[in-house]
Amino acid sequence: MTATLLVHVRTDDEDTAVRGTGVEVLARYPDAMLIRATDEQAIRVGALDVQATELAERPLLTAGNSFSFADAVEAQQEAALEPPAGRTAYYLLRLAGPPAPRWLRELGSHGARIHDSLANFTLLIGVLPENVDALTALPWVAEVTPYRPAMKVSPKVHTTPTRSLGTEQLAHPAGAESQLVEVSVFPGESIEDVAAAVRESGGAVLSAAGRTLVANADPAGLAEQPGVQAVLPYALPEFHNDRARLVLEVQEDNSAGGIELTGADQIVAIADSGLDTGDPDTMHPDVRGRVAGMVSWPTRLTLAPYVNDPPGSDDGPSDPDIGHGTHVTGSVLGNGAAARDANITPAPSGVAPEAKVFFQAIGQRVHWKTEAEVAGLPRISDTWPPAEAGLHGLPEDLGPLFEQAYRAGARIHTNSWGAPTAGLYTTKARAVDEFAWNNPDMLILFSAGNEGADDDGNGVVDSDSIGSPATAKNCLSIGAGENDRPAGSAPPPGRDTTWDRFTRGGVLRFPKMGAAGHISDNVDGLAAFSSRGPTDDGRIKPDLIAPGTNVLSMLSRALPPNAVPLWGKLPLNHPLRSAYCWSGGTSMATPLAAGAAALVREYLVRERQHQPTSALVKACLVNGAAAMKGQFTGEIPTGPNGASGFGRVDVAGAIGRDGRHRMLFVDEWMDAVQTGELVTYRLEQFDPGRPLKITLVWTDAPSQPGNGDLVNKLYLQVRAEDGGPVRDGDVRPFPHATNNVQQVVIDEPGTDPYLIRVWGVSVTRRSLRSVISVEPHQDFALAVSNGRELRRV
Repeated sequence: MTATLLVHVRTDDEDTAVRGTGVEVLARYPDAMLIRATDEQAIRVGALDVQATELAERPLLTAGNSFSFADAVEAQQEAALEPPAGRTAYYLLRLAGPPAPRWLRELGSHGARIHDSLANFTLLIGVLPENVDALTALPWVAEVTPYRPAMKVSPKVHTTPTRSLGTEQLAHPAGAESQLVEVSVFPGESIEDVAAAVRESGGAVLSAAGRTLVANADPAGLAEQPGVQAVLPYALPEFHNDRARLVLEVQEDNSAGGIELTGADQIVAIADSGLDTGDPDTMHPDVRGRVAGMVSWPTRLTLAPYVNDPPGSDDGPSDPDIGHGTHVTGSVLGNGAAARDANITPAPSGVAPEAKVFFQAIGQRVHWKTEAEVAGLPRISDTWPPAEAGLHGLPEDLGPLFEQAYRAGARIHTNSWGAPTAGLYTTKARAVDEFAWNNPDMLILFSAGNEGADDDGNGVVDSDSIGSPATAKNCLSIGAGENDRPAGSAPPPGRDTTWDRFTRGGVLRFPKMGAAGHISDNVDGLAAFSSRGPTDDGRIKPDLIAPGTNVLSMLSRALPPNAVPLWGKLPLNHPLRSAYCWSGGTSMATPLAAGAAALVREYLVRERQHQPTSALVKACLVNGAAAMKGQFTGEIPTGPNGASGFGRVDVAGAIGRDGRHRMLFVDEWMDAVQTGELVTYRLEQFDPGRPLKITLVWTDAPSQPGNGDLVNKLYLQVRAEDGGPVRDGDVRPFPHATNNVQQVVIDEPGTDPYLIRVWGVSVTRRSLRSVISVEPHQDFALAVSNGRELRRV
């Protein structure tokens, strides 16, 4: 038997020693060797003073399907696909190990274009079929097999979803009923050709823009189209409908970690329903004078066939229907002016009360046609008509939305909406990652969703409900925890109930969750409705938790006087009844986290004289997060998890709780790594009685829709300088990187120095900040707490 091993070699002597065992050297990287060894040779290598790791097999994931490369090869033998010559076809190409830059160049010389990087060092490529034999003959290419139609179709479009595909399912894919789906094509392919094929087969096209098509069609038939990359279920986006600041460790004087932080000089962009009156001159007192810009996005043209309004109708940036955007804005940056004017203290303020807002009103009110009038059109909602007021101004392509805010100076963009896609990496998730990849100083936040459910009735919320775009790799995804507004508090909470009595649409949602108690009395507990991860490709989401029950924030004064907003008004005769209201949801948790991000960014710019990447702001927030205990057995697993992510947002922890410079960081372009390269830092820690936390974050290249796997795979490892165990930073053992947020926590670090290692396991795309070489490199950020000195060695 032979095995393939990745060996860390630091010196020429170690290289010579490994070669002396008689192994076959497949590749040499800057700080590693790829070898093939017999059992006896592997024992000899293990006796050397080197780190050697066997490359174990993992399933491949495409469009939410799981299968082995071996089954894909057998499927080709059973039902061969023979793409015609002269037209690009798509293949899975498995490498012998991590992709050396030379290998990538040679693939390119044969006309191969890399579209994605999957598990087991497998690449999704496009190439002319007549060049495949030349690729197969390369010594470091293990196998090549076609990218089959069954691999393209999400299991969630089937009546009985089955994620695991064997040889039979790959060779002979199951059909599915025609339905509304989201279709992605490969770069360079014609979306119009796919649209024409849909129409010719009797389907209907709802929209076609860029590389994405929304159509009512047969998923299996679409997958047969050669240029189609993925066929996914389509879902309309929806909203994910003070004292919370203290839960985030921001005090009444706006101090955190002993430093006053207010969000000054920060611009936060918010895309939501609307903002109060829509007029800066008559704006709510809590944000008046701090509106950096306000734009109304008209009703998207794809809805024109369904509504009686003129195409592109626009009702302006005010918030007369829902009040959602106004409440969200207050949580980010309201300053409590209306409360102070009424001599009420403490005022219900947002987290960053001196930040400015750039508001993008994507809420529009439309007038739907009757069900009979739309009978011949693709069904866009399970019930008809949908709500008249909603996210009808949200563009199909999110890129221009983010670009507009970026040009206005915003470097934080918060979004309290999404679609219930249960862990799927959609085209909108890809759009988030693509913008972040091309603009690495913009942090984008998304709410996780409110689809938490206890369907099996065991008293614990089920996994796999997180929505999109919160499944994006590069966004900061926020779930909801409980606020500190217990029964009997003043003013009385808007929803003063327990989780087992909590309703939606008059129906009890969590009747078996009596152990969770009141919905806002334990900040260590999660909101039961908060959507859980992980993503379909196994990544930890949400990233963080913020209070999302009974949050008091700004009330839109554009609402009709008798309207009952969100979770309700303050009591009759309360002096603040006309200025503030209650709400809850991951919608309300996310703006609190966005305000926290503004404070962290302000700290880095002002106190540390550093212009941070979004990866560093994210790393600081994750590194400083407070672990959540849960309020009953089984609510929150230990360590990073799909329920609470890395914990609850804690601004003081993010910047250094006990002083200005206790948080150490790395955020430099010259620290980028390539495949097989290792960057090492020496950390001297100074307080053995406090935990040592090290967090690695990088902005990854966008994946193809339906996949979500990391494109550039880095890996964090930590080891005491004098030896001892190597601690892995990801959920799977080295070198199988799953998350682009990784963390090592050492509860009792002792006094000796530690070595922090950042591995470039597999890097196939060059990040924007990696200007040290033309070869693919990936930059990253590190945040470290409880350290005295951090230097590269």
